Amino acid sequence: MNFEALANQIDAIQHTLQAQAAHAVNLALTARNWLIGYYIVEFEQNGEDRAAYGEQLLKKLESRLNTKGLTERRFREFRRLYQVYPQLQSAVIQYLNSNAEIRRLATAEFKEPIRRLVTAKSSDAITPLSTVSCNSVEPWMIPADRLFNRLSSTHLTTISEIDNPVKRAFYEMETIRGCWSVKELEHQIHSLYYARSGLSQNKEAMSALVQQQAAQLQPKDVINTPVTLEFLGLNDRALVTGSDLEQSILDNLQNFLLEMGHGFCFEARQKRILKCRTVT
Repeated sequence: MNFEALANQIDAIQHTLQAQAAHAVNLALTARNWLIGYYIVEFEQNGEDRAAYGEQLLKKLESRLNTKGLTERRFREFRRLYQVYPQLQSAVIQYLNSNAEIRRLATAEFKEPIRRLVTAKSSDAITPLSTVSCNSVEPWMIPADRLFNRLSSTHLTTISEIDNPVKRAFYEMETIRGCWSVKELEHQIHSLYYARSGLSQNKEAMSALVQQQAAQLQPKDVINTPVTLEFLGLNDRALVTGSDLEQSILDNLQNFLLEMGHGFCFEARQKRILKCRTVT
């Protein structure tokens, strides 16, 4: 082994295991979001005291749990994720059953709803509110295990906002094919890629061009996001260095002086100012 071989092997280990760690965190995050959505829909449809909460359910959940990242807006996203992707049930259950550590640490409150989900004779135990039933699988639909393993929770949240199931499948397929980052996915949605592709006479050439120019997903794009940091119980500025503090102070000072208008000067950062004596 020479030095270059050593460096290449360490680099390969770093990138491979970093990607694996990001993937593991994302699977847990997707399972959590889908299960919370499932629990909320189950309560709204079958909860004994659901009438007492009504439209205020999600807001009261946020107040009761008081957990960073579990807000009314997020609960709406989780509920929509379940409603749009009820077919993820099989992938989520397989993930939970294959993880011995989850089974060991799971509380009774966690196990009971999962047991009902696993032992249900059909997925109609909870009526999916999506336009696509989890029992009706169209040829163009992406298999549930592929969606679960190949798309991040943020990808699924973004795509679930699309009402048209065929349009959703299009962006699912293109995102998986190109390993798009979430920003790339949002860019393609906002640029009407689906409509442009439908109007294009050479769809394969257009798709190849888009994929060639697209920004690909990196492990840091999964880990270093507010949603993931909240899920892991980490503050997005948990480590604040001296330079971070200086940067924040100067940013706020600069913005303040700019808002003051004319007559104020912000010359530079870290600039030494010498005081000159007046000679008489």
